[in-house]
Amino acid sequence: MSRTRIVRGTYNKISHEDHNMYSQENIISRAFKWFTEKGDKKGVSHGTPNDPPPPEIKAKCVVHFRSKNGWKGEEYGFDWMRLGETSNFGDVNYEDIVAKQYTDATYATLERDINEYDGSFKKAPTLYSKLKQVYGVYSIPWKKKADGTLENYYCSWLSLYPSQIKDTKTNQLTASNFKNTKAILSLNIEVDEEPDTLRFKENKLFKISPMEITPKTKGKHDLKDFVTIECLEEFSDDQIIEVVAVKKDSAGLEVSEVAGRLNVWANHAAKRKKSKILIINLETDINGKKAGNSTGQKELFESYLRQALIEADVETETVDVSGDAHFQIGGRYVIGGKIAAYYEPAGNAPSGFVALQNYAYNKVKENLKSNNIPETKYNKYYVAIYLGENGGFVDASGNVKGLNGYSSGKFVVLFPSKNDQTAAHEFLHSFALPHSFTNSEADAKAQFTYEYAKTENIMDYSHHIPETRYSLWKWQWIIANDNTK
Repeated sequence: MSRTRIVRGTYNKISHEDHNMYSQENIISRAFKWFTEKGDKKGVSHGTPNDPPPPEIKAKCVVHFRSKNGWKGEEYGFDWMRLGETSNFGDVNYEDIVAKQYTDATYATLERDINEYDGSFKKAPTLYSKLKQVYGVYSIPWKKKADGTLENYYCSWLSLYPSQIKDTKTNQLTASNFKNTKAILSLNIEVDEEPDTLRFKENKLFKISPMEITPKTKGKHDLKDFVTIECLEEFSDDQIIEVVAVKKDSAGLEVSEVAGRLNVWANHAAKRKKSKILIINLETDINGKKAGNSTGQKELFESYLRQALIEADVETETVDVSGDAHFQIGGRYVIGGKIAAYYEPAGNAPSGFVALQNYAYNKVKENLKSNNIPETKYNKYYVAIYLGENGGFVDASGNVKGLNGYSSGKFVVLFPSKNDQTAAHEFLHSFALPHSFTNSEADAKAQFTYEYAKTENIMDYSHHIPETRYSLWKWQWIIANDNTK
């Protein structure tokens, strides 16, 4: 929301105590004559900006929304500010790992390579302050930290598909047939003063069960898989699901205060994206005849992409290059018995080299043409090429450096060493998502940077240690969704 104020005479603002202005971006003041700042007692100072004071959760109890027990990214999208509440991998206080990556331990030079992850990370308080605003931050007046400052409350984010959509012709609601329309969530509750009632506020867009939270006695309550939220209809504005604590005042009237908030991402037709994806299973005969195996892959990457409201429309083609000289020992795509992709750096490729992914796709077009099918059939598709032989990129010394997969424009290439998240990881690169450890100085889409291998995010490299990756952050939902074609 923007606001412009035009005054044709003199405009004065007078505060008898402090006067504060806060902005997440820029504050610009202009004067055609004089611009004066004056501090009579302590002069004028400049420095790192403070956060604006957050609004308050006034109820004497708070309800935090968390994913269901054992959630691994299936059925719905969910994001929350990690606070180190559990021993689960990835549940580490984000204040400690939101950082900038530097080339060495002196923190003198920011890393500007989008793929580097083993530099030195330094906490970035300003970046963390910006991240807090993504979730929405509130203070809890009755709950203090060890240093005496107030505890913060952060809203979580949920993404769901609607179970019904409105027919544009009849204006009637019909079954959407979407998956991912329900979420089972856990609740973490802390009660300082027991309310008469603790319940969800009605919202006609959702079916919430149960509506009332019965464990409300003083103390902490960890309610695993407690509430089911079903999205009944689509909506174009982000929604808020609230929990309120109700008590009667001295006059016997009910007074309700917000005890918890859950944000739900808008899911109307313009936000629900469908990406056409072509899977190519490539058959080679380098160390014996082997074919790329994409069995079960569609279901895997669909599950992760749906967190960002992206549906995959998948078709499959098989291409046999087992008799192709370029895929034989000594051929352009084989070095030391491995697939040579040359995708990075491109300068290592021989003169006139056709990228592996382009060569495979051209073979598909040739097959289509020979069967009297327009060779342009898949031109608007993202393309995933599954290989049966291991390989990777070729370094400056001419050696193949192993990869699980890589992304290049609309193409994703996957080697048999891939794991269950590799395809989704590479597709999300195609949808403009950077690695979680990449600096904004390397990629403008990297809104936030996190220490390498500290999160369960799909765009991290946590499989190196090894841990399973399965989640996307809300800010990533937006980027991936906006950049899906």
